[in-house]
Amino acid sequence: MYPLMMNLAGKSVLVVGGGVVAERKIRKLLSEKAIVTVVSPTLHQKIDPQKIRWQQRNYQQEDLMGATLIFACTNDQQVNEEIKKAAHPYQWVNVTSNKQISEFYNMAVIQENGLTIGISTQGNSPMRSKKFRQELEKWLSNYQSEGE
Repeated sequence: MYPLMMNLAGKSVLVVGGGVVAERKIRKLLSEKAIVTVVSPTLHQKIDPQKIRWQQRNYQQEDLMGATLIFACTNDQQVNEEIKKAAHPYQWVNVTSNKQISEFYNMAVIQENGLTIGISTQGNSPMRSKKFRQELEKWLSNYQSEGE
């Protein structure tokens, strides 16, 4: 894996699915000023339909057109894999339920005072990454409160 940071401001990102996993992805994408289109019959209660382009229906192959990044976040593994197969070579796809076929996956990230720290278990244990991020955030908070 090759770690990198991407400027997603103004980039078209497709999220297929509207559940809890999609909500986490959408929240971060919006904070990075991506243009987020969501295809899902329903939305998690924390997703604000006013902040996204919501296609209130099931996925169709045409939905992939124009997307820079694609997150396949449905609870249907077959649909997620279909999305991956239908994507063009220039599109990057994250199948959130299967890291083996994904072209990228997210890291746990800490952003503090101009510093960005990424934590990854290379997709093997997102919960472990999250726990380590939380511990590191505590450490950074204590370090800063003690003075630099």
